[in-house]
Amino acid sequence: MKKMFKDKKLYIFLLIVLLFFKTFSIMNYSVDTYLLLASPKLKYVYEYLSAGRIFTTVFFFIQGFFHIPNIVMYITSYLLAIIFSTLSIYELNKVLDKYISNKFLSAMISIAIIINPFIIELWLFIESGIMMFSIFACIKGFKNFDKYLETKNKSLIGKSFLWMIAALFSYQGTIALFACLCAISIIKNSKSKKKFIKNNILMFIIYIVPTIINYIFITMISRERVGANHNLIKVIKMIIISTKEQLINCFGLLPNGFYPTMLLVTFVILIYYTIKNKRKRNYMLSLIYITLVTYLFTIAPVIPQNSDSLIMFPRTSYAFASLIPLLFIINNKNLNIKITSAVLIVLLSVELYSFTKIEINRYIVNYEDKQIIYQIEDKVKKYEEETGINVEYLSVYNQENSHMFYNDINDNINVSAKNEQPNSTALYVYYSNRKVKEKEQNNNIYNLYFKNKHWQYFSLDQVVIVGNTIHWYIY
Repeated sequence: MKKMFKDKKLYIFLLIVLLFFKTFSIMNYSVDTYLLLASPKLKYVYEYLSAGRIFTTVFFFIQGFFHIPNIVMYITSYLLAIIFSTLSIYELNKVLDKYISNKFLSAMISIAIIINPFIIELWLFIESGIMMFSIFACIKGFKNFDKYLETKNKSLIGKSFLWMIAALFSYQGTIALFACLCAISIIKNSKSKKKFIKNNILMFIIYIVPTIINYIFITMISRERVGANHNLIKVIKMIIISTKEQLINCFGLLPNGFYPTMLLVTFVILIYYTIKNKRKRNYMLSLIYITLVTYLFTIAPVIPQNSDSLIMFPRTSYAFASLIPLLFIINNKNLNIKITSAVLIVLLSVELYSFTKIEINRYIVNYEDKQIIYQIEDKVKKYEEETGINVEYLSVYNQENSHMFYNDINDNINVSAKNEQPNSTALYVYYSNRKVKEKEQNNNIYNLYFKNKHWQYFSLDQVVIVGNTIHWYIY
């Protein structure tokens, strides 16, 4: 531990993490954050428990039980996210230093694996600290697996298994990273086909057994998140659509076409230097193997899910976005260090630009949402003063093709919280501090005030108060 704190690399990695995520030191809100903050904490804890996320459950149970202010929990989670992100890069770099001869390239690859394009969505949730711990646990699991392949100390298998349990019960969307990194270690430490197969089986067992344990736990709590309604054809269609989003569009997190272009450049560089190498067949097979492992283990967790509610997000596809730096580990001794480093620097620079824009947009969306609620609440207070009626209910109507994004927001991740129930109620409750309850739509109100209306922006004409109920038409 003392040696780690004396290592300059630790503080360099910390500065890099802060460079990417410093903006989040100011409290921000995702759609789910409003739902959490506007609900009784001990009631909402069940949602995390039913998702198999015990660490997050405990985190918010403590807040609810001791009535800890939201801002304190947010700052605590943010600091944990900074710490575990930094430690993840540091621990990964210690392992990769064995396989990458150039120390600068090893550091760059370590940073690019952890801070990949999809990590930004993990930072948009109030439980980001727990999510970053999940990544850290995957790295520790990989580190123990790698050390086992080197030393054959069987106790390391148990440690790797326990770290994977910790990762899964923190957040399941990151666990494919364990398999991707272990694949690198398997290539480097398997001296025969038999060893290669044996090591893959061991890696799969360490991956799948904790996954099954987590799955069983979830089914014991709730059937909604697992395959109660499972249609394999629907699942395959969703995977195909999501693959396009992952590979071509990068979920809108990077400029259009940038990620596939960088992936193509990476393959061209790797194939060029592989062809020049005497062991080109082995290196080519290794590239195919790493690509398949990264893709297959990324999509594997979604296969048993309920097909009616199945959707893939950047946060659930996290490991896939580490493909470029993972590929550079193979045959790194024969690569041109300057060219490889330049590719990674360009990738990280564009990420930094895109992340900064997304982070700023997050605060703009939060501000826009808040201002709309303040305007509605002013109208409600005037109504109560004039009529003497206390408003207790909120009924929400959605305009056809309602606007999920504000006009000045051009990324695909910063969605307004007002668009769907129960999000719009949670948004109103949080900013108005008024404990309104949801109420069903009233057809007479809709036909009288909202039918055939189409707005491009917010107007108080979209808010009608009748009796003790707010009727809000979402444009």
